[in-house]
Amino acid sequence: MGKYQKRADQKSGENRVVITAEIVEKTFVNKAGKVTDKKEFYIRRSIQDYFIKFCESEVSSEDLRTAWEKEMGFIKTLRMEVEFRKGNWDDCGEEEVELQSRVGEYAVLYKIF
Repeated sequence: MGKYQKRADQKSGENRVVITAEIVEKTFVNKAGKVTDKKEFYIRRSIQDYFIKFCESEVSSEDLRTAWEKEMGFIKTLRMEVEFRKGNWDDCGEEEVELQSRVGEYAVLYKIF
């Protein structure tokens, strides 16, 4: 898509919507305030950035990175099908992963167009 083109959101299922939005990558800061080497993707909307929870998504972080890196320019936008949910960001049913107590709204990514 390259340059940002404003498009209206389109409902695509009961809780799903097709959107065109900026994708940003942020450095993960743990609950102790330590900056880590880990990077995370967020969907940037006008009111907030939504963490993308890949363990519930049908698109992998690698597939998103590939599409994101193809975008030219400072602002990288993608057209995608998403669902916005509320809950624990770090709970993916993996006992060995340290939970960070991050709770709130997040995005589940179903498709990149």
